[in-house]
Amino acid sequence: MRRQPNPNTESVDNYLKAILALGGPEESRVTSSALAHRLSVASASVTNMVQRLAAGSPPLVKYERHRGVLLSEAGKKRALEVVRHHRLIETFLYKVLDYPIDEVHEEAERLEHFISERFEERIAAKLGHPKIDPHGHFIPALHARGKHP
Repeated sequence: MRRQPNPNTESVDNYLKAILALGGPEESRVTSSALAHRLSVASASVTNMVQRLAAGSPPLVKYERHRGVLLSEAGKKRALEVVRHHRLIETFLYKVLDYPIDEVHEEAERLEHFISERFEERIAAKLGHPKIDPHGHFIPALHARGKHP
């Protein structure tokens, strides 16, 4: 039996998080050049990826050439999930494992893509379901919809 490719790759997650951050709470369209700058990749790579994300099933973004990109509902859901993972991991590293504050972000960047939903819930429970991470950022609610962090 052949395995289907996982649409939630690290690269896809990073694009979705960048679009979420750059679009802001008003969910503005994000330009390819802004994404290229944020992710330190070539503009052609951005165009290829956003076209791929728009063509997926379900589509993770809404892309219009020369107008930029927006997250679809599925894309926003995944982006918020990854942000939640990241901020819970930062909090866990800081509060439970005594990581210095200046090391938690980089470590969370590596881990955020790979934790299961069960592991996420156990971290949240262990921490008492925190609302704020060690940097003072809001942690998106479990299964957050339409709420920008």
